[in-house]
Amino acid sequence: MGRNQVLRYLGHTTKPMRPAFHRHQPLARIMMGLAAAWLLPTCAYFSQGLMSPDDRHAVVQPHGALGDVETRIVYLDQGWDATDSLWFYNTTQGSNLLDYDLFLHLEQADNEKRFRDNANIARYRYLPIAPHWDNPDGLPVGFVKDSHKGADYVGFTCAACHTAQVNYKGTGMRIDGGPALSDMEGFLLALQQALAATLADDNKFSRLLNAIDPKPNDKAANDLRARLTAANQRLMRENQHNKSPAGPYGYGRVDAFGRIFNRVFERLTPNNPNNVNPSNAPVNYPFLWDTPLHDFVQWNGLISNEKNKALARNVGEVLGAFAHFDLKTGRSSVVARNLIRLERQIRDKLHSPQWPDVLPPIDQNLAAEGRKVFDAYRCGTCHTDIGDRKSTKRRVIAHLSTLDRIGTDPMMARNAATSSGLSGFWEGKPYSEGGGKHAHVTPASKALGSAVKRVITTPDYDHMLVRRWLNLAYDLAVGLFDKTIRNPVRHINHEPVRGQEQVDHLLVYKARPLNGIWATAPYLHNGSVPNLYELLLPSCGPDGPSEDPCRSASFHVGSREFDPVKVGFDTTAQAGSYVFDTSLTGNSHAGHEYASGKTAVIKLNAQGRPVRNAQGDLVQEWLAPITDAQRWALVEYLKTL
Repeated sequence: MGRNQVLRYLGHTTKPMRPAFHRHQPLARIMMGLAAAWLLPTCAYFSQGLMSPDDRHAVVQPHGALGDVETRIVYLDQGWDATDSLWFYNTTQGSNLLDYDLFLHLEQADNEKRFRDNANIARYRYLPIAPHWDNPDGLPVGFVKDSHKGADYVGFTCAACHTAQVNYKGTGMRIDGGPALSDMEGFLLALQQALAATLADDNKFSRLLNAIDPKPNDKAANDLRARLTAANQRLMRENQHNKSPAGPYGYGRVDAFGRIFNRVFERLTPNNPNNVNPSNAPVNYPFLWDTPLHDFVQWNGLISNEKNKALARNVGEVLGAFAHFDLKTGRSSVVARNLIRLERQIRDKLHSPQWPDVLPPIDQNLAAEGRKVFDAYRCGTCHTDIGDRKSTKRRVIAHLSTLDRIGTDPMMARNAATSSGLSGFWEGKPYSEGGGKHAHVTPASKALGSAVKRVITTPDYDHMLVRRWLNLAYDLAVGLFDKTIRNPVRHINHEPVRGQEQVDHLLVYKARPLNGIWATAPYLHNGSVPNLYELLLPSCGPDGPSEDPCRSASFHVGSREFDPVKVGFDTTAQAGSYVFDTSLTGNSHAGHEYASGKTAVIKLNAQGRPVRNAQGDLVQEWLAPITDAQRWALVEYLKTL
């Protein structure tokens, strides 16, 4: 088999495949095709090349956006080498954001520079990368060429939202699986404005036409104008439907559930563009390390990792990340095979980054004192001990806290639990198919579940008939028999919750393990606290600070420059930075104030089970407010995780 054909089977490229066999070898061609479809997915993926550089082709920004200063890019030890990173960056999941040639040659709205120019890409906090053999056009980290129904698109990979960079005194540290600082909302708005500007400006249109077709004619011009118009209308609708009334999300956040739900409801009622919900609950991009080892995933622990549910979770993500999909037929651009491989790649190899030598050394004596504070304030009762960060045999039990207990911003959990929309063409169908016997409205989580099920169980029609069905059988079998979490049980407020009660208790937030926590600022699920030091402070009310220092009521987001003392990004104002206002809807920085004496903890017995009073209510207690010396010690300890 040719290189491109092998790599296409393994999810490395979306380039057109050249025939691997001569036409006079039909039987051999069929047999090898069947063998590849069935056997190759069980093997480890091929590398991105034998000479991948340690910097993964990263492009340094000496004078970058938002005050960034980089003289070199390094990667931390996370169990991946350069070939693993590049495979993660360049493996399509079936996202189809925009026609590929349009993205390559489109100009920015207010000048003649390409929209994909590295400086513009960096402005939205995506990571520039130099051209190399599997990314010849030098797409940014997490952007990839995908092919669907004979057309080529640019789309997002997992890496677009889950690759971080932390800068310190000129050194940029790229962290695979870390939360990106990208501003997807701003990027999509600017992309739509660039499309609109090209339609309105004959000179821009002519330059784009000549870049795409060196010998254009009237037909080519008409076809290009039609494609631009369709793309502009599609992105305009996307931006309008997902605009938060509270204002922009800013850097490092997106309302993932809101966008996914809205894309499903739009397709249920194609003639009713208003079948959407407010997209007003932005959250941080979560870090990916250990995710396949968790029993429940997402900020609200919505989906378990048992059997096919990991695949379902990832398919739902692609539906929100611009996959093409038709809910009547189930046909989509989603590449389930690659989603399975990506989940395995993260499960089997990726681990959290440790505090690097690039940063000032940790004060080990102070960190030892911080460990005592960590234990005294019962942090470990919610945040599971990480054990061996490299072990793939761990099972991470998600500890979920109800909104009334943790006190953090409720919007994301409430929206996920209560959003609904018109059933559209599912109305009157069985509830298991997204409808209900007389249902006119369906819960968003149910609509998403039914949409994902339909997509997963529909063959990939981008492949030929035999391979199409072999791939589907393999994907479903892997989901059922691959290493998964067995019999997960939600643990809510330190108690196991079983049966139907599991899905009746979705107004919760998850306490994640803290390994690598130093590299994941800002903090809380909605990114409302800028650094670890402030996370240990109380929140302030509208009347201003009390005698003690309080969490910032507002701060600037966007800089990658790291603060190794408070452990977070620099929050000083920079040209283009986003002002995070904690008074806005969805932006509350309250809650999780156990160490400040403002959030109560649940009293536990010697067995770690909650204590209840005679009326059956949970017994609460308040811990003494932490001292500043203890606070600094705890921050130092958290650096070691």
